[in-house]
Amino acid sequence: MSVLISGASGFVGSHLARCLVSQGEKVVSLVHDCVGWNKWIQESLKSTVRVSGDIRDIHLLERVLNHYEVDTVYHLAAQSIVKHAYKDPINTYDVNVMGTVKLLEACRQLDVERVLVQSTDKVFGNKRGANVDDQFIPTEPYGTSKICVDVAAQSFALTYGMNVIVTRCCNIYGYDWNNRIVPNTIRACLRGESPIIFKDEKSERQYLYIDDATDSFINIMKGKYRFSGNIVHVATPEVKNQEEVVLEVLKHFPSLKPQYVEKPKLKEIAVQSMIPALPLEYTTFEEGIELTINAFRRNG
Repeated sequence: MSVLISGASGFVGSHLARCLVSQGEKVVSLVHDCVGWNKWIQESLKSTVRVSGDIRDIHLLERVLNHYEVDTVYHLAAQSIVKHAYKDPINTYDVNVMGTVKLLEACRQLDVERVLVQSTDKVFGNKRGANVDDQFIPTEPYGTSKICVDVAAQSFALTYGMNVIVTRCCNIYGYDWNNRIVPNTIRACLRGESPIIFKDEKSERQYLYIDDATDSFINIMKGKYRFSGNIVHVATPEVKNQEEVVLEVLKHFPSLKPQYVEKPKLKEIAVQSMIPALPLEYTTFEEGIELTINAFRRNG
């Protein structure tokens, strides 16, 4: 039997693939294409079975699940960059929602034993301390598409009796090549540039280090945690605003000072956090930033 990771060439997917391979799992990596792969992705997936295809191709999904005898699926594939979703809502809804529905249907048809569907804290909109049963609040396209994903996954579990776990995660950070605050700030500092802080920007995000995220996913699927229902909040008490994030990175670059600039107009969630549901021995933000900087220094 084997494990399938959709979105395996993404930030979380590549880290999860490495972790599962190191534990001796046979991993099938579903990737959209190989364009723009860096050394990290290539090394992360080299010991996996790589399948190139679109998450919305249900016939491909059925063939892969059947041929490789997949019993566990980690569904991470998504258009996950909020700014990209803002500019292209149609593709975001198509990939995130219909991609999830088609994967769940393929899993139903092939009787896959366990499916993890990654959701997000953004389903709650502007809210601090969200509980599992709190009301969803539609906001920008990415967050709203994940509401649809979240509800679809619950529907498959309830309607068909499937073992589907929905993990709502806060902001995951670590060695990440995407356009997000932590990697952007670290890359700027490594180039000797002053990182940007937006003036009067007080929005808050809750942070989870990548290794804690992947470990929690694996342990959830192995049944090592107890929680009621099929929804679990994966989060930590680490809540930071943009200035605090940048200044934490700058502790490791004492010769640099931040550059304060006006924030571009973009409709974003202002405050966001969830009540953690797992007894994680989590990496502190200070520790996680140091680990992330070291990873960038090693891997470029």
